Amino acid sequence: MAQLLPIQATRKNGKECFQGMDGEHSLQDFWAWAFSDLVSNTERGKLAEYFVAKAMGCGTQISQTWESYDLLSPEGIKIEVKTSAYIQSWQQKGFSTISFGIAETQFWDGVGYVGKEKRHADVYVFCVLKHKDQETINPLDLAQWDFYPVATQRLNSSFGKQKTVTLGSLISHCKVPPRPFSELKDAIEKEYNL
Repeated sequence: MAQLLPIQATRKNGKECFQGMDGEHSLQDFWAWAFSDLVSNTERGKLAEYFVAKAMGCGTQISQTWESYDLLSPEGIKIEVKTSAYIQSWQQKGFSTISFGIAETQFWDGVGYVGKEKRHADVYVFCVLKHKDQETINPLDLAQWDFYPVATQRLNSSFGKQKTVTLGSLISHCKVPPRPFSELKDAIEKEYNL
């Protein structure tokens, strides 16, 4: 069998319809069915990636799945987006501890994982859905989020091979203040230019 090249996905608009179903069902119907729980870990993570993409001017692309980092800004900044929240979709005894995965990984070359384990992005953006009221939590409200951009070189020097980091440890070791969405682009660029 001949080698199969990667499929180049095209951006959809949501109006595309499924074929072979009774009635008219659009891709937007599927998106609403599959991705409406924006508090859950998976959807919250993609939502945070979208926020960072929009802040950096690369939100008109499509989300990449198999890159060694989440986003590539028009300026060439490789960005990894991590997210956490106090409130989860499931039943909780109390608020979740805010922590993030920062493990080093190998590079995905399209066929397999290769190379030395490292952090491949230039900047990590730690996104916290900080709201603590279940009745009014709304991940679409950017005022309910804080963003903490940190240069990868600072993560490496502060945490070495560590696989996870708590928000408190991140703040104390990297001296990073929370940033609102309106300051996110400038804060990412500042970290990149350290």
